[in-house]
Amino acid sequence: MYLPFIFLYAIGVVTRKSLTELAYFGLLFLMVILTMRPKRGVFKKLGFLLGFEGLLFIMALFNPGQPLLETPIGPITHEGIYSFFMLLGKAFLSAGTAVVVTSSVGFSRLLAEMEALRFPRILTLTLAFTYRYLDLFTDEAARMKRALDSRAFGVGKREYYRKLGSLIGEVFVRAYLRNGRIYRAMLARGFGEFPSLEEPRPNAKTTMLALLALGGLLV
Repeated sequence: MYLPFIFLYAIGVVTRKSLTELAYFGLLFLMVILTMRPKRGVFKKLGFLLGFEGLLFIMALFNPGQPLLETPIGPITHEGIYSFFMLLGKAFLSAGTAVVVTSSVGFSRLLAEMEALRFPRILTLTLAFTYRYLDLFTDEAARMKRALDSRAFGVGKREYYRKLGSLIGEVFVRAYLRNGRIYRAMLARGFGEFPSLEEPRPNAKTTMLALLALGGLLV
């Protein structure tokens, strides 16, 4: 099963206290990539994830400590650089491993494992519906963004972002209303619950990865 491995790996990563300890999980992450052989599109997602998390933790560079480089907003310190790479490494390795595994085996496989592990049914259904209609939500948001751009030509930045904020709120309102229509349509068609997914069986690959993650957690 892949879900126990993701859980053990994430716990192991977030409990590390040094970059040396984190390096073991970095090597394990490379092993996951070589084992799963993800598609090229997954590496684009990982690149975006790394850039987003880098911006998210960039203020850690300015933590109090021994100054290394002066900048207009304050000195970058030795302790700040260490903290930055610790935060970035933990966040990227945890999220990146989940992205690689999910993209390689499919989200439905993870849902089947959740059922096999007796996760609450309401949680499994919520995740299944979210995954099912995520593309629809994205397409709706993209259409509304194009409509805004075509009607806001020549508008100042301040007014544009004000309209963009209203658009984001409208997207969520439409999603809520569509959710009610979908639910009523499913009830009209006799929906009770999803059919049980095929129970996944453990294999040598997932067992090995889980044991390696557990070993790193115990060290």
